[in-house]
Amino acid sequence: MSIYYLMVEARPCADNDESKEFEGAFINCWVKAKDQRSAIDSAKNYIDSEGWETVSIEEVGLSCRDNYENEPDLLSCYDSACKYGISAIFNTWEPEEDV
Repeated sequence: MSIYYLMVEARPCADNDESKEFEGAFINCWVKAKDQRSAIDSAKNYIDSEGWETVSIEEVGLSCRDNYENEPDLLSCYDSACKYGISAIFNTWEPEEDV
């Protein structure tokens, strides 16, 4: 199996307490999968299980550990995906205030 990297745009589901705090997120996912379709499905299932709804898949492709040798946080996510099958970082944003 390979490790795929995905960047996913998502928004919190209405019944997610985080919906009061955040408008959306770009989620960086590393997924151990046999192919790209399986990686996308696994990422969507994980995001759904966290109470978020996928808006769009912004990026997807094969990943390599060497890509993260100078970025310890990302390397840790890559290694976690190798060990556990999936790892993710939620980069959230708050709702814009009315101007």
